[in-house]
Amino acid sequence: MFAIPFMELSSPPSQADLALDASSFGRFYDEALPRVYGYFLHRCGGSTATAEDLTQETFLAAVVELKKERKVARPTAWIYGIARHKLLDHYRKQERLARRFAEVSDVDPPEEEQLSAPDDGAREQAVAALATVAPSQRAALVLCYLDDYSVPEAAQLLGKSIEAVESLLARGRRTFKRAYREELQ
Repeated sequence: MFAIPFMELSSPPSQADLALDASSFGRFYDEALPRVYGYFLHRCGGSTATAEDLTQETFLAAVVELKKERKVARPTAWIYGIARHKLLDHYRKQERLARRFAEVSDVDPPEEEQLSAPDDGAREQAVAALATVAPSQRAALVLCYLDDYSVPEAAQLLGKSIEAVESLLARGRRTFKRAYREELQ
């Protein structure tokens, strides 16, 4: 099994201009592929199939842009930007599908208790618990807690109001907390 440490990135790939020639893109692809895959793996609840699909979509979009003879001065930041957009598109698609097939559920009353951050031994339980969270809630949680975006920034990226994102975060935290506790038992 191919394993990538959680949120651990080694030194960034070369920051030389990137073009579509075999040498330049080949080196970049070899260095960036595991990083982009790891980025998706932990933001998609540990789903290897989803992470692989999104990684493929990211590099295909990169090739399309490079075929337009675009020169990229900062390849690492550029590929992560494409990856972030692909992840947001994925969450939006999941949300549309979920809305189509799900009934509206009652909102649980807020809980006062806070969940502490998992240690390294609990990472797998945390990833499994994140997979149980609804896609729109997971997107808000990932943007705010893993990617360190503020609520207003996350709202802008998700195309929602600040209040809607705060609501998604509250419901997502409750769902994650319940699932995480079940994983520990």
